[in-house]
Amino acid sequence: MKPTFHRLIFWTHLITGLLAGVVILSMAITGLLISYEAQILDWAHRDLRVTPGGVHLEVEALVAKVRETKPELAPTGITWKADPEVPVTLTMGKEGVFYANPYTGQLLGEGQRTWREFFHAATEWHRFLAGTGLQRETGKAITGAASLLFGLLLISGLYLWWPRHWRWSNVRAVVLLNPALRDRARNWNWHNVFGFWSALPLLFIILTGLIMSYGWANNLLFTLTGSEPPPPKERREGGPGGAGGPGRREGNGQREQAAPPLSGLAPLLDQAKRQIPDWTTLSLRTPPKPGAPFALMVDRGGRGQVHLRSMLNLDAAQGKVLPSPDDFQQQNLGRRLRMYARFLHTGELFGIIGQTVAAMCTVATLILIWTGFALSFRRFFPKRGRTEAAS
Repeated sequence: MKPTFHRLIFWTHLITGLLAGVVILSMAITGLLISYEAQILDWAHRDLRVTPGGVHLEVEALVAKVRETKPELAPTGITWKADPEVPVTLTMGKEGVFYANPYTGQLLGEGQRTWREFFHAATEWHRFLAGTGLQRETGKAITGAASLLFGLLLISGLYLWWPRHWRWSNVRAVVLLNPALRDRARNWNWHNVFGFWSALPLLFIILTGLIMSYGWANNLLFTLTGSEPPPPKERREGGPGGAGGPGRREGNGQREQAAPPLSGLAPLLDQAKRQIPDWTTLSLRTPPKPGAPFALMVDRGGRGQVHLRSMLNLDAAQGKVLPSPDDFQQQNLGRRLRMYARFLHTGELFGIIGQTVAAMCTVATLILIWTGFALSFRRFFPKRGRTEAAS
């Protein structure tokens, strides 16, 4: 029975790889392309620096100064960096991102928009197969199914990898590269070695991908942690960065909604800085309704280190800095793990080291697909495979 079961697992592994390989390949390529998005964008904007001079303009004065150059400016988000040479970022929903000198209010332009559009397109392809003509939900279902099948490939591959006899000569053949091998033997060696060393981080990448792709996987995470799953979100057109967020422009050039007043925010921002003196990034978001508090995200670490992130509400009407129910420390265990999952998937949770591990796993995935297809080709077309090897 054992050889029969082993053969069943083998053929399941092979057929699954052939069926899902192309989609997994596209996800690996796009995943590799966006691995260092933050660092590449910083490099692309390396010339977009300002000369420190005095103190930052207050937020209302800053926006007023920028509007002298761009009267239609109605930011949905404003981001400051602790680095005194980094410009302030003004987000205008679907219209894009603009940069300004925080000391003078001089508008510095849109920066490297081509790079931002490239990463956006790569991310959309990675998640939804955008550009293929498929609906987003259909593309998401396909990439989610590919992630699920990739998990099956990983588990069945570990079973097939498992040495029958734990002698060093057997183990060495599946955990160490042998540069002397050629053709089929080399492909088999590489397939085993790269699969073995990337298996654990790939498992986390796959699991977190499933959590982001499927509602049942997301709810299972909450259930296993004893937390109540969140209600389904209603799909909104727009919001910050979307088509329907504050400041959206219609075809006739008129605003759908006037920008909320910024008066009274400056002392609240100063209070937030004093409250969290080791901040690295302040991200202010305009409220969806007039009179509602402004959401302020205060980062003390990198982009993906959610445990070093605080959420506050700036209530200009009351003149108070209030704790936000969205703050990481206020969330239940399920919600905190869900927030971790987003950046564990990209490795950003562990900074540049985590990103590098994730990038290496995408390279390993490319090698697994290449060697897997090569081994399958030789199995189905042995004579042709030998002829090509001889030539």
